[in-house]
Amino acid sequence: MKKVKRYFLSIGLFIALFIATFYFIFSKYSFQDFLNTLTTCDLKYIFFAFGCLILYLGFGLLFTKKLFACFGIKISSFQSLCYNCIEIYFSAVTPSSTGGQPVEAYYMARDKIPYRKSTVVILLNTILYKSVIVLLGVTGMIIFPKLIFQNGWLFTTLMLGGLIINIAVILLFSFLIYSDTLPKKIMKLGIRILTFFHLLKPDERKKKTLELDEVLKDYHACAEFTKNNPSVMLKSFGLIFCQRISQFLISYFIYRAFHLNGYSLLAILFLQVAITQATDCVPFPSGVMVGESLTFQINALIYGASLALSSMLLLRGISFYCLVFISSIIFVIYHFVGGKKNNDRNL
Repeated sequence: MKKVKRYFLSIGLFIALFIATFYFIFSKYSFQDFLNTLTTCDLKYIFFAFGCLILYLGFGLLFTKKLFACFGIKISSFQSLCYNCIEIYFSAVTPSSTGGQPVEAYYMARDKIPYRKSTVVILLNTILYKSVIVLLGVTGMIIFPKLIFQNGWLFTTLMLGGLIINIAVILLFSFLIYSDTLPKKIMKLGIRILTFFHLLKPDERKKKTLELDEVLKDYHACAEFTKNNPSVMLKSFGLIFCQRISQFLISYFIYRAFHLNGYSLLAILFLQVAITQATDCVPFPSGVMVGESLTFQINALIYGASLALSSMLLLRGISFYCLVFISSIIFVIYHFVGGKKNNDRNL
């Protein structure tokens, strides 16, 4: 019940931030001017941007389905899409994007997918996801240092802070998956704490410890599989890389939709990566309000002051809000329709 209340509070915070952000924007800028500007856009590039959104969901679908198949678990393409949309939606509405993975794991468990295998898939997704951001972020700093670091001390601080946070998450989750002792120590510490506070009876402690050992054997078997099959990890990294690139390409197509071509595709892409890293440093649901502010700041540089607002609204509208809206619809459908309920998940 507490978790349900927490998620409702997170959704409420997300909606409140959304309303506050756009109330502030349109109290200073004319909505009619925004609509007038949109009429001048090249619709061809708007369609390309929406195409990238579809590709983003498609690559995520392939990653989840193929990785589960490697662990001997068969899921449908629809299930894989739904798991990804659940993660996207709940990451969007919870602070620091912390709610997506637990809810995704819950729905996987509801579909009789073993928790230890779903955990490995989810952790690997996060590791690879963050690794792509770090790789692209560092590459952008090397190739376009003046472009990336000319946006003020606050933007630079947030961007570097986001980079450090992402590296820390990669290291932590890698230890959880590949360390032989860390997960066991953490879980056994949790059992001792529960016993100390009388939330777990002493005679149940030994039973829970034995159950934990069995779970960890399967957990590490999945981890060892990825370690001993580098081709699987390479293909998985490739899918996540393509997924992230497809989302960042939206910013380039929006740029071209405004009949601009002064900045190259790589320059636009790496600026978008920098914005993503900066928002990762802020504990708001998906960087709402902060994401708009940083995008507006960067767009004022590359689009010019007159187009900064319109381009920001169009870019955030397609790459974030439209994605969250689509994900919410698919989540609601899957919640009531559900996946296959058969217990036989092994191929």
